[in-house]
Amino acid sequence: MSNAFLGELQGLENSLNFHSQRHSVLAANLSNADTPNYIPKDLTFSKSLQAAPMALTSQNHMAGSVNTQFQVNDVPGERHFDGSGVEIEQAMSQLMANRLRYETGIEMTRRRLAMIRYAAGNGGGA
Repeated sequence: MSNAFLGELQGLENSLNFHSQRHSVLAANLSNADTPNYIPKDLTFSKSLQAAPMALTSQNHMAGSVNTQFQVNDVPGERHFDGSGVEIEQAMSQLMANRLRYETGIEMTRRRLAMIRYAAGNGGGA
C-alpha cells in the first residue's frame, strides 16, 4: 500500500479526532450558556499543524509527526449582563457545522476503506 494512501488515512483519523474533541468543547459552551461569567471555548487545529516538525527524509517524501494534541482557547467577544459570552444560536450553529464535518470525515474514511477491500479482493477480477 502506498505511503500517500496511508498518510491520507492518518489525516482522516486526525480530522475525526479533532472534530470529536471539538464537539465536546462546543457542547460544553451550550451547557454553560446560563452560567455567569462563563467564557466560551473552542478547539484549534491549525496551530497544532503549524507546530508539527517536518523533516525531509528523501527527495520525494516528507515525513514528520503530526501533533494530535489540540489546544482549547477562550473565544473573544461580547459578554452578556451576567458575564457569559455564549450566544446560543451561534453555539448551536458551530455544533451543527462541526457535526457535518465529522460525518463527512466518516464517509471519506468509509470510502477509502472500501477501496482497500476492493483492492485486497483482487479488484473484483477473476
